[in-house]
Amino acid sequence: MPGRVSSRERLSLYGDAPKINPNPSNPLEHYDQARLEHFRSYPLDGDQNDSHVLPSDPALWEKLFKESAFLEKVGYFFADEHAIAVLRAGGSGGVLHDDTNVSLGWFVYRPEHKQAIPSAVITSESFGRMHRLVSHGVPVSLRVNISTKFFGEHEPGSNVIAEIPGTDPALKDQVVMVGGHLDCWIAGTGATDDGAGSIIALEAMRILRALNIQSRRTIRIGLWGGEEQGIFGSSGYVGSHYGTVSYSTKPEEQVVPQFLRQQSGPVTLKPDHAKFDAYFNTDNGGGKFLGIFAEGNAPVAAIFEQRVAPLSDLGFTTVTMRNTGSTDHVPFDQVGLPGFQFIQDPRDYETRSAHSNLDTYERLSEEDMKQAATVMAVFLYNTAQRDSMLPRKPLPHPELEEQRAKPLEGIFPAKP
Repeated sequence: MPGRVSSRERLSLYGDAPKINPNPSNPLEHYDQARLEHFRSYPLDGDQNDSHVLPSDPALWEKLFKESAFLEKVGYFFADEHAIAVLRAGGSGGVLHDDTNVSLGWFVYRPEHKQAIPSAVITSESFGRMHRLVSHGVPVSLRVNISTKFFGEHEPGSNVIAEIPGTDPALKDQVVMVGGHLDCWIAGTGATDDGAGSIIALEAMRILRALNIQSRRTIRIGLWGGEEQGIFGSSGYVGSHYGTVSYSTKPEEQVVPQFLRQQSGPVTLKPDHAKFDAYFNTDNGGGKFLGIFAEGNAPVAAIFEQRVAPLSDLGFTTVTMRNTGSTDHVPFDQVGLPGFQFIQDPRDYETRSAHSNLDTYERLSEEDMKQAATVMAVFLYNTAQRDSMLPRKPLPHPELEEQRAKPLEGIFPAKP
C-alpha cells in the first residue's frame, strides 16, 4: 500500500504485513537418529522435497512464474505512480532474507526485464509497524539510501580450478573432484552459503597435501561462480569438458530459467567424460557431515556403506539412496557422471543464515567444519585409490521421457 513519507516524495510498502509467531521454535536444529533413519528410507512415492529436490509439477512452476511476472507489473505500476522506491518484508527477528524471491520479478538481471523502480527488503517487524501507522492515517517519515552500481549487460563469471596430479601411469588421467561455490547474496558475506563449502573443500585438499598423499588418480578442486543465479559455473564447466544437455526450444520454455526447462534430447558426450570418476560437493552450511546422498545409484551406495564404519566415531553414519538437489553436483549427474552431496547437520542454516544478513563468519562452527573436511578427505582418497572408477547410472535419455506441459507462454509482460 502507498505510504506518504514527505510532501514531495512517496515510498510504497508492498504487500500485507506478515504475521509473526510470538512463540517461535528453536532456530538451531540438529539431525537426530530418527531424522537420519528418515533419510535412509528411500521414498518410493518419489517425494524428496525435504532433501531439496525441486518438484516437477508443471502447475506449481506455472503459478510461481505467473506470480513473478506480476511483480514486474507491480514495479511498473509504482514507477508510473512516481513512487521513489518499494519496501518489501523479508524476514523477522533481525533476519533479512535477500535473494531472487524478493526482487520485483525473477529475470531482473536481463535488460528487457530490468526492475522499473528501486526496492529494499526490511524486517517484518518494521514493515508491520509502518503498515499499522499508515493504515490509521499516521504519517511515516523514512530516510532511504539505496546505492546501486550497474555493470555491463554481459559480465563474465569465473571458476577457480586446482589439482593434485595422480601418480599411477594407468590412472593418473582419471579425475576425482571436490567443490563448493564462491558466490553469495549481498545481505551477508556468504560464510555459510557457501564460504563453508569452499573452506571444507580447500581444507580436504590441504590435508591430502600435508600427508603427502600420492594418489593414483588426479584429485581436482573446483570453486564455482554463479551458483546462486542458476548453477552457471559448474554447468558451464561440465558442458565445456564432459557433456552437454539439450533443452526445449519451445517459446513457452524460454521464460523459465534453464535449470527448470524440459530436457529434450540425448546427452552429448565429450572425450573426457570417460576419464571422470566422481564429484563430491558441499553446499548446505557449516555443519558436520552425517552421511551422503547416493543419488539413486545402488552400487555406489554399497561402496559408500563400507566407508561408514571407520567414520562412525566422527558421527558419519548414514548412506541414503535419495537424491538431493539445487546445487553444483546436479550438472554432473545430468550428464551421467557420479555427483554427490553430503547430508549435513543443519544447525541454523535454513532457519537463520542462508540468504540472509546473518550469513557471516560468526555462524560457522570450526569443530564441525574440521569434521566435514576430514570426512571429505577420506572420500577423496578412497575414491582416488580404488582399482576401478565408481559405478555409473545409465545415461539419462530425457528425449524418451513423457513430455511435461508448461503453459507459460505470454506470462511475462513486455517492457513498456
